[in-house]
Amino acid sequence: MSDRLHHGCLRAGVADVVDLGVDVLPHFELAAIPVLDGHELPAELPMIRRRLRAEGIRATRHRGALLLKPGELDRFLHVGMLGGSDELYLCAEWADEFEPFPGRISSDFVNFNESTPLGLEEWMVHAGCMLALGDGQRLNFATPDRKLADRLRARFEPVKG
Repeated sequence: MSDRLHHGCLRAGVADVVDLGVDVLPHFELAAIPVLDGHELPAELPMIRRRLRAEGIRATRHRGALLLKPGELDRFLHVGMLGGSDELYLCAEWADEFEPFPGRISSDFVNFNESTPLGLEEWMVHAGCMLALGDGQRLNFATPDRKLADRLRARFEPVKG
């Protein structure tokens, strides 16, 4: 395991982290949501597209993932669309053809205290992903930024084991 990727499991959810905003989150240009409320490919679901339109949230989509600019992610949170069982990737640069990580990172599938999915670190480097979050019963996180990992651990209780 490389020491370039800092990861763990916290007692929190994706919405909790996004709600902290600039106090914790790095500066990002792209927020990608490939799993929303346990649904893979949320951009392909008519009920989600209708809700986005109704709330006035402008989201782009690629390969089923919702792609949001920072201000739109904030609106997404404040209308209650991050409710659990979500996966979120924050990237340094906008990419119209963003390719989500090909595996699930939700804590219901893998415990980031033990390990991360094979290829996650390499994918994060290639995609310019600064923070990967996946929640379920708890919150998995992965980041190449040690200070960001420390800020997350300081704000939310780490899950032991």
